[in-house]
Amino acid sequence: MPEAAMIVPNLRVADMARALAFYQDFLGLTLSFAVAADRSMLAETDGSDAVFATLDWNGARLMLQTAESLAAELSVFALVADNAAAPGSPDAAIYFQGFDPDAVLQRVPPEAVVTGPVTQWYGMRELYLRDPDGHILCLGIADGPAPG
Repeated sequence: MPEAAMIVPNLRVADMARALAFYQDFLGLTLSFAVAADRSMLAETDGSDAVFATLDWNGARLMLQTAESLAAELSVFALVADNAAAPGSPDAAIYFQGFDPDAVLQRVPPEAVVTGPVTQWYGMRELYLRDPDGHILCLGIADGPAPG
């Protein structure tokens, strides 16, 4: 039987330790595994020795990779490796459906909050955050009827 399809974002990060701390400490994601620069597997890490990491949450997955590692692996990233941590200019927003924005708000630093929590017209209660590398995250749960 084929493996179930899933979309797994791979975010370019400037500082792996800082990124892992954010996703683990504030959002509660769990480190699945990490990889060192020599491509050895790291079962546990604070990120200081990792160039790639996979995090899990409720069946969802997120990958983090340092700018240098991405540039070495894919030449197209060599063009942007120098500005990997360009705060204020995110590439995209990642939506995490199932997070309670109000509970998360109690754990994240105030400077990470972009807007919210607010219940949107389409019935989702959402909180927008900026991670340490400038990526925009939206955390949302159903909080009313969706438009008909």
